[in-house]
Amino acid sequence: MSVFLSRSCEYALQAVIYLASKTNDTPVLQRDISKALTIPQHFLGKILQILVRHNIVASQKGKSGGFFLKRSPKDFSLYDIIKVIDGSAFLDSCVLGFPGCSDESPCPVHEDWKETKKNIVRMLKDNSLEKLSKGIGPKLDFIKKQPQLPDLK
Repeated sequence: MSVFLSRSCEYALQAVIYLASKTNDTPVLQRDISKALTIPQHFLGKILQILVRHNIVASQKGKSGGFFLKRSPKDFSLYDIIKVIDGSAFLDSCVLGFPGCSDESPCPVHEDWKETKKNIVRMLKDNSLEKLSKGIGPKLDFIKKQPQLPDLK
């Protein structure tokens, strides 16, 4: 699990990158996403519904139903997905956990963290789902080998 993101957010990122890698625009079944990424199906369903409510993913019912990205993968960044699932609180809070840390009342690493946050946000916004989906193929085997841990958030 990452340091800053919840398990839900990690799964959401993996799912949308996976959907972005499907270039034929055919809806993908929830169980197929779950199996490919080894995400518990019931948990994935909840995440996908959040993404549907925020117009990132669309769902199609019926025989040829499933989930697909609502817009082109180039229109979504990592930052867009993280904001929907986890919000930006991890970027707004003091890295040392001090209450009231601000520009006016900084902690010992405030200025360093401020600069680091700018770089993190830039990286998250610069990485589109289109860009990331091009490298997912070899990563699927790696993802499948990871142990499943319960969501801690």
